[in-house]
Amino acid sequence: MDRETKVCQNCKSDFVIEPDDFGFYEKIKVPPPTWCPECRVIRRFSFLNNWNLFWRNCDKCKKRTLSMFSKEQKMTVYCQPCWWADDWDGTEYAMDYDPSRPFLDQVKELNSKTPFPALTSLYTSIKNCEYTNGLAWCKDCFMIFWADFCDNVYYSSLLNTLKYSVDCLRGYTSELCYESIGFARCYNMYFSEECDDCVDVWFSRNCYGCINCVGCVNLSGASNCIFNVKYFKEDYEIKLKELNLESRKSLNELKNKTQEFWLTKPYRAYHGHSLNKNVSGEYVYESKNSKEMYISNGAEDCKWCQFITVKPAKDCMDYSGWGNNTSLIYESISIGENSSDVSFSNECWPDSLNLQYCFWNIAGKNNFGCVNLKRKSYCILNKQYTKEEYEELKEKIIENMKVTPYVDNVGNKYFYGEFFPPEFSKFSYNKSNAMRFFPKTKEQAINEGYLWDETENQTFSISIKSDDLPEKIKDTDEKILAETISCINCSRAYKIVKGEFDLLRKMNLPLPHECPKCRENKRFSRLNPIGLYDRNCAKCNIEVKTPYAPERPEIIYCEKCYQQEVY
Repeated sequence: MDRETKVCQNCKSDFVIEPDDFGFYEKIKVPPPTWCPECRVIRRFSFLNNWNLFWRNCDKCKKRTLSMFSKEQKMTVYCQPCWWADDWDGTEYAMDYDPSRPFLDQVKELNSKTPFPALTSLYTSIKNCEYTNGLAWCKDCFMIFWADFCDNVYYSSLLNTLKYSVDCLRGYTSELCYESIGFARCYNMYFSEECDDCVDVWFSRNCYGCINCVGCVNLSGASNCIFNVKYFKEDYEIKLKELNLESRKSLNELKNKTQEFWLTKPYRAYHGHSLNKNVSGEYVYESKNSKEMYISNGAEDCKWCQFITVKPAKDCMDYSGWGNNTSLIYESISIGENSSDVSFSNECWPDSLNLQYCFWNIAGKNNFGCVNLKRKSYCILNKQYTKEEYEELKEKIIENMKVTPYVDNVGNKYFYGEFFPPEFSKFSYNKSNAMRFFPKTKEQAINEGYLWDETENQTFSISIKSDDLPEKIKDTDEKILAETISCINCSRAYKIVKGEFDLLRKMNLPLPHECPKCRENKRFSRLNPIGLYDRNCAKCNIEVKTPYAPERPEIIYCEKCYQQEVY
């Protein structure tokens, strides 16, 4: 088909569907979307809440449990052991299809009846990670989110194979890292961004294969450098001692100096990998033939996908994580681990196959419109059918959806081929992943059909102010673990946990003055947003696509000019 311009049903702006897009829709036998790419990703993100957790009681065993859902939400929530138990599978809530009602209205009813898990983790694969969310194959971790194959990591997000680290974001196959963002195969790295294969590196950006560097930018294979100045090894060690990196005051001064220095050096138009081939987006690695991607590893023939943190993912579109051998995923979020042919669904894994309009299907195959269903096949609205009955009824429902849409609370129509309406989400906009990447005011969110919730976590009595914490870690002991500290920024209460304290002592770094939430927000604020702008290379002036908006102060180079700059 030819290139076609459409008007977004939601925001009323124009968007383009390319011939290759039509080819994908034909391949998986779905109609083209009626929402633009940005509205689609916002809608999907509103169905996940990885970073806002609350205490509530399990509705089955009644025990107190950490949950994505606040206790004020009127819904059934099971703790992880109860939800994953084998004494129920979801067919207990089966419904008969009613052709007189829009199908999505019936899915909404089922959504309100079934028990949801307190947390979104592959519970059977994690060990000693009770205070986490969005995990698989991790052990001994605390307050980490969207992570796989991690060990002894604290207060970190978007991870794969990270060990013994604290306060990190987008960390891969690394160990002993602190307050760092966007790194792979690093060891002993602190306060750094976008570095690969580095050892003993501090306050550095876009460095590759470097050893013993502080405050450096755009270096490759360098050693014993401070602010890009090369030193003899003995002189470097003397300078390093003079920097007094065990002192909080010295670290704060060096952080400010470093970030000023970073802005004097060019930035690559986008963060990617030399192994990429024919890709566009931001934070895209080891991928090919993939466009408009964001935080993706090992993607092939994909478009408009985000948070593919475990490779590979193939032939996917409008897919928001996580990967780990997925294919043919469309308009879905949090689908992974050997799953394929899944559309318009949320939280379906592992080994999911041929699902549509499903919430929380575990190891499901050939299901349609099912919610909180485990290890079942050929089900519609959680009711079991024979293969022949299933195929016949599924086609009848699809034909009905094409002529009888669900209409949401702001008047948008949902025929067959659209993801769920925002009002189906169990999360308010401001407590969902959408708020972190696409901030909206309360008025904006409500006008677009999203929910809003002012509920806050409970407060705690403060026993010590962060200003009273010692300047160096050596000047404290484990008595600090009993204290409740006041955040220097927001006055929120926080504690130092044992594993975090042990790692800080090993790294010889001072205790944090800010609460985990403030630290997390600062890290995310340093991520480039989703979306690309047109700019010109500051050196050769050719036009480039970049996540750096034209009004931002960074010096942007095209790929060729940037490669010439790295030395």
